[in-house]
Amino acid sequence: MKNLIKRLILLLIIAVSIPHSFGQNSAAQSDDFKRIAIAPTLSPELNNYPQASLNILKNKMKNIVSLNGMSALEGSNIFIIYPQISVIKSEVTATSPAMYALRLEVIFNVADFYTGNVYASAAHEVAGVGRTEQVAYNAAFQQIPDRAGKYKVMMEKAKTEIIGYYNTHCDLAISRAKSLAAQRRWSDALDLLNSVPPVSRECFDKANLAAEEIARNMPVIIPTEHPVDDAQAKAKEVETQDMVELGNNVFIRYKSARLIGDITTVYFELISRNEDDFDQHFYRIYETFIINEKGEELRIKQMKVGKKESNYYIKATLIPEVNTELVCEFPKVKEIKMLRFMINDNLFRFKNIVL
Repeated sequence: MKNLIKRLILLLIIAVSIPHSFGQNSAAQSDDFKRIAIAPTLSPELNNYPQASLNILKNKMKNIVSLNGMSALEGSNIFIIYPQISVIKSEVTATSPAMYALRLEVIFNVADFYTGNVYASAAHEVAGVGRTEQVAYNAAFQQIPDRAGKYKVMMEKAKTEIIGYYNTHCDLAISRAKSLAAQRRWSDALDLLNSVPPVSRECFDKANLAAEEIARNMPVIIPTEHPVDDAQAKAKEVETQDMVELGNNVFIRYKSARLIGDITTVYFELISRNEDDFDQHFYRIYETFIINEKGEELRIKQMKVGKKESNYYIKATLIPEVNTELVCEFPKVKEIKMLRFMINDNLFRFKNIVL
């Protein structure tokens, strides 16, 4: 009887523990994979298709990548997703007015940018009808179900292959990043290193060290033709209630600050007044600091912009009319006398931030 009771207790403990462990593992896995960057790419072979229709196809690829827990980052990534289009049927109807009718097979491939090796694929047939060929292609590509299970399976397979790549070819990835940095393609190099997922722990740590080295050696400002240093930069002292332009029609506004455990967290929001999406770069994040109640400078631990986080570099895509949260994390303090960071060619100093 005692043994039976012990067994029942053991089974109860296991039953309670398993869901909890599974939930933790699932959350960790999601966080691990979100750094993996896959660039939606259109090959020159597709130039004979209407550009507006190809833009729809590109947005479908972005959605597929993002919906499956990875970053749809355009740039010099190791990994890309690209489409192949096969025209199964194309005709002009005898109706009045005449209509273009298309049946297509669209195949998405996740591949290695450098070798062309395809890690995973998924195909889908679509049809479209329109008064012009472009309208017919638009209608067909709009039918691609980016939330379909087949694309989830494709991306899961790609994740497994990509993790395997980082586990076996880490030195090659870091070498490529250093080569990009040597060409002064700093943001491309840091994007590549920042895409290494934490689940590839050894490669992740190596990539962070390489990124910090590159970030230390790069100019303060990359987009300008004549980079400036701190002494040349314009210093702007900002009242916390003000909205300040960073340049390029992008604005920053202070929201709040609070102490969470041992971390001092300061919240801002970024507002883009551009008509199109805009890529805002944050370089040398580790030079951001606060001055505490003792007059001591305390360097930033981490900056987060949207879902991206780093202490050396972030490229964030800002969408018009959608405010993006920027979060700065510092060591614990009682007071923030001043927070300083550099964005574009300006130093910004926010004074007397209330916790």
